[in-house]
Amino acid sequence: MNLSFRALPAVLAAVFLAGVSQVPASAAQATCTPCNGYRYQEPGTTAVYLVIDGVRHHVPDEATYFHLWRTWDEILPGGANITLGEPLLSNSYLGQDGFAPYRVYLVGRSKRWIPDQKTFDQYSFDANKIQRPANMPGPGPDIPGR
Repeated sequence: MNLSFRALPAVLAAVFLAGVSQVPASAAQATCTPCNGYRYQEPGTTAVYLVIDGVRHHVPDEATYFHLWRTWDEILPGGANITLGEPLLSNSYLGQDGFAPYRVYLVGRSKRWIPDQKTFDQYSFDANKIQRPANMPGPGPDIPGR
């Protein structure tokens, strides 16, 4: 096979990303867009992470966790090979504002619109946890699906 010098980095990246699920925790990390919405926990630890934008975000405390989900169900083991991003803001929650009551947001540092029911379900958010606060922060990017 005759590869140009320019094509080599792309080929190596594709080979690495194809094997991301097999990368040990101590190895380099990668983003995982197909993991969006999944929650992960390393066996033997208490920390839970949510993947948004292909990056895992630590859920900082139990109160924040229960602002978003009803139970501990559906947490997957592992996830250490996914790039670590900023933690969710403590007390992040699901919110709606008076201007667009049909829009649900993940609210923390900004309000990130969850654009449809499919995405809401992929994240396993609990609709009974939606709050209607008087004020929310400014908009951020939409929450991506898988």
